[in-house]
Amino acid sequence: MIMCTFADMKTKNNTLSSTQPQEAFREKVSHYLVCFIESCPLREQCLRWLVGQYADTMPLAYNAINPRNPKIGGEKCVMFRKEQRVVMKRGLTHLYLEMPGLVEHRVRRMLIGMWGHKKYYEVRKGDRLITPEMQNDVETVCRYHGWKGPIVYDGEEESWLW
Repeated sequence: MIMCTFADMKTKNNTLSSTQPQEAFREKVSHYLVCFIESCPLREQCLRWLVGQYADTMPLAYNAINPRNPKIGGEKCVMFRKEQRVVMKRGLTHLYLEMPGLVEHRVRRMLIGMWGHKKYYEVRKGDRLITPEMQNDVETVCRYHGWKGPIVYDGEEESWLW
């Protein structure tokens, strides 16, 4: 799993490299649970706080974390999301190409049982990225049903664990 932080993406002159997080953060701010707690010791590494910095001043309300909750805003904040990018896979259509029919059927049924129909088909078509945790699920299910071949995805890209 490849990981890098916001600071890692800065170049020598302290500007961001070609993968601009500002664009992704601006796009996400309207529908992501954000944080505005300035006193939080984890804020500089927290994806929720960083996305919140791109909030426009015009809307009267945002979907934000409750700063009065005692589990929020400290060293062990339950809503903390590490600001790091990981390699996510995309699509499962190539996974089944070499797989025997019975194994394919069992793998598909088990993944649908784990994720539900909607999520499974979003993942399969590539509409939803496959997180490292989900990649482990796919590998575990395939190996459980006896598939010894490679786990093949349709593609991959680097993204945040929203």
